Amino acid sequence: MKGDVKPGMRMNRVLILPAVIAGLSLIAVSCAVDDTDSGDLTPPEVIRVEGRSDGAATASEESAVADTAESALSISEHSAINGDMASDYMVPWTIVTDFVVGDLPALPTGSTGYVYRSDSTVSEDVAVRLATALGVDPTPQTRPEGYEVEWAFGPDDGTAPSVTIDAFSQHYWWYSPDWSEGEAMDELYSCTETVDAEGNVTVDCPEPEPPVGVPSAEEAEAAARKLISAAGFDVDGLTYEVNADEWYASVYASRQLVDGLSATGENWSFGFGAEGALQWAGGSFVAPEQVGPYPLIGIDEALERLRENYLGSGGSVGEEVSIAVAEQVEEPAADSALAMEADDSVSGTMIDEEWEEPAEITVTLVDVAADLWWATDVDDNSWLLPAYRFIGDDGGWYTVPAVTDEYLIEMPVYIQDEEPQPEPAPAPLPDVSEPDDGGVASVGLDQMMESVIVVLENQVEELDDMTLQFLEEVTDALYTEDEFADLAAAFGLTVRAVQRDGEFLMVTEDYLLTRVNVVVESGVVTAVDSIG
Repeated sequence: MKGDVKPGMRMNRVLILPAVIAGLSLIAVSCAVDDTDSGDLTPPEVIRVEGRSDGAATASEESAVADTAESALSISEHSAINGDMASDYMVPWTIVTDFVVGDLPALPTGSTGYVYRSDSTVSEDVAVRLATALGVDPTPQTRPEGYEVEWAFGPDDGTAPSVTIDAFSQHYWWYSPDWSEGEAMDELYSCTETVDAEGNVTVDCPEPEPPVGVPSAEEAEAAARKLISAAGFDVDGLTYEVNADEWYASVYASRQLVDGLSATGENWSFGFGAEGALQWAGGSFVAPEQVGPYPLIGIDEALERLRENYLGSGGSVGEEVSIAVAEQVEEPAADSALAMEADDSVSGTMIDEEWEEPAEITVTLVDVAADLWWATDVDDNSWLLPAYRFIGDDGGWYTVPAVTDEYLIEMPVYIQDEEPQPEPAPAPLPDVSEPDDGGVASVGLDQMMESVIVVLENQVEELDDMTLQFLEEVTDALYTEDEFADLAAAFGLTVRAVQRDGEFLMVTEDYLLTRVNVVVESGVVTAVDSIG
């Protein structure tokens, strides 16, 4: 017997915070692309995404709607805006009440989609080459099943360098050095305490000095190119972004899928420290499959999708909380919209919900550009679909998928009634139901919100802009572990469960600012434990 529709994706977001932060963009669009020629593309496929819980639904494909704001994440909404806008730009959060069309240019014609197949694999030869290039023992190792690892090299206890390649569609990989190097550095700069005869305590902390031999920007890029080439991959055509100072040097390299569109295709990240030693590395060397050409919607259908996707829910307490967190991170003033106070305990956090009234605006669309829309289908394939990115007169970006309805279908997903289980009964799923008044009354969401605030209080100075945007995003709704991992991947992050169903899991002691450690209950991510 069929039960309730499974809560699939997050609620509509009508509270818009157009915070513009310059940084690495997963989807950065600089011009329209015309790629309507089918060439050798895989023919267009119907993408079935998981539907949301909004009352009764029929199981027929014909009645499923293509309201995709609830079914996919627009990367460009959360990407940093490119360099022609000020990096410190910030305006108050607003409620958009309507969209109208201004003097728009012609809609983009880019019609190629990209897919990372969930059943894809990485060959042993490729995995071994990567491990060898990074100086890791190329003998394949096993990891616990819960790690979702396809290939692992080196020990997982930090006694020697290691490389891990995950089993998800994009096969993200990461490198961890010998932990003893970091421990030695910690020891070098550790503080010492002395107590005199009268019991007075003096704490002496040595002044850190820049490490010796940190590579210059040119040297760091050359080292990154050498590692990529040694792993058997082409260094030509990659775009390199390098940051270097007396303390550290980092390199980010990525390859455009098509001219003018840069997406989460091949990308590499490296960090170099003293004497040019590799301190961390990661990325994805998998190229997506091209699918298309897709037929595209016109301006009337696009405007309808904009209204459905951005104006559908009327707002909620949970959304106001998430916006307030972003404001607190940007401007931690005493009179901020969210006052965060921590008591003497580590977990004690109080939220003062004193909100300023948002401004209500009608957005006039003044420009449009080609974009790509990220979606995970019901078979766990990861898609980058043709999209329109509209620019409003408020400076905000409003993105919708551009493929026609018959190719993008929202599928209702049902939970079968389960037979009564013998004792002990399984732990129930956290309550993620949507109450009648449109607010969020879920204990699980409260737990997620409080855990994110604790992370922000303790690690905010270490986190980059993309990670902060991701933490703001996840306070909107609860996600399954796979959905959470897909959302994190969209921001260039990986996910590791450190506690599942009340049991603490064995984890490695390496520290990665691109990894989110989470608590999972009955398959749902209910808390962010830490970043690292």
